[in-house]
Amino acid sequence: MFHPLPTGQIQKIGLLLLPKFSLIALSSVVEPLRMANTQAEQRLYEWILISKDGLPVNASNEMTLSTDCSMENAPVLPAIIVVSSYDQERETEASTLNWLRRQAAFGATMGAVDTGSHILARAGLLDGVRATIHWEILDRFAENFPKIDVARDIFVIDGDRFTCAGATASLDLALNLIRAQHGHDLAARVADEFIYHRIRESSDEQRMPLRQRLQVSNPRLLKAIELMELSLSEPLTTSVIAEKAGVSVKALERLFHRWLKTTPGAYYRRLRLSKARQMLQLTDLAIIDVAIECGFSSAGYFSNAYKTSFGRPPSQDRVTWRPQVKNNSEQNQKRGTVH
Repeated sequence: MFHPLPTGQIQKIGLLLLPKFSLIALSSVVEPLRMANTQAEQRLYEWILISKDGLPVNASNEMTLSTDCSMENAPVLPAIIVVSSYDQERETEASTLNWLRRQAAFGATMGAVDTGSHILARAGLLDGVRATIHWEILDRFAENFPKIDVARDIFVIDGDRFTCAGATASLDLALNLIRAQHGHDLAARVADEFIYHRIRESSDEQRMPLRQRLQVSNPRLLKAIELMELSLSEPLTTSVIAEKAGVSVKALERLFHRWLKTTPGAYYRRLRLSKARQMLQLTDLAIIDVAIECGFSSAGYFSNAYKTSFGRPPSQDRVTWRPQVKNNSEQNQKRGTVH
């Protein structure tokens, strides 16, 4: 798919929209293709929107989008892209996985954006290939699917499989597709129309560098924060962090106060609680397991710290964010004492 096309050949793509799909990811794929057609003054790309039953699908922002057909009525297509977002770590219906397997068996190039990689992985369609997914769930994705060579790139193309981290990285994926099939000039004209100054390469990092994200320039402080971000499950002591960063504990405390107006311990705890909140929102893990995964050995301490930070206990926050998992949340609580 990511190679020059014969003159006059139209690239047809089916986009499978799953409930709560990412609208920005979908638009970032489709709009460059539409603009490529406009700039080339010919039909280079065609696409159809597919849902499980052919009915409209709600995006993660609650906007509803009509689709062209159901999976059952979809034509055989040369390329399929799975578009999803929240809740895709949860059980995906067997009918969806089987449909994707059939499309692959028919010879379709299989792709995914955002958490769509999780769906392809569950279907066994990423085994033995290099792939990526949104950074929020990348580490857990790697743990759950050891047969996949998981990368932190914004998108990955590996043979007849391609995966993308989602959001604006989907725009880079589409621009690289246009460039591969129709040349740099057309891709650059499309990017220019969208006031997009640089077409990123697949190997670009997903996350903004710490220096830019935090507006911190002190290298020792940046090293300390990097150590914290890499050790959320098994927290390091402040003295160990200071030693590895090349400063004394007192000096590290002064750096945190000067640049971030907080203490090393409070900053570290906030990182771990933020990770816990992501896991509560994006997975069905028992709350006690989330606590342990984020370095809290005491259920009571985790619950109190979480409530202090976010205004409500973890169980209530999970149900508020995802009402549909209320029953699961209640069942999971039976495994621990976290509330």
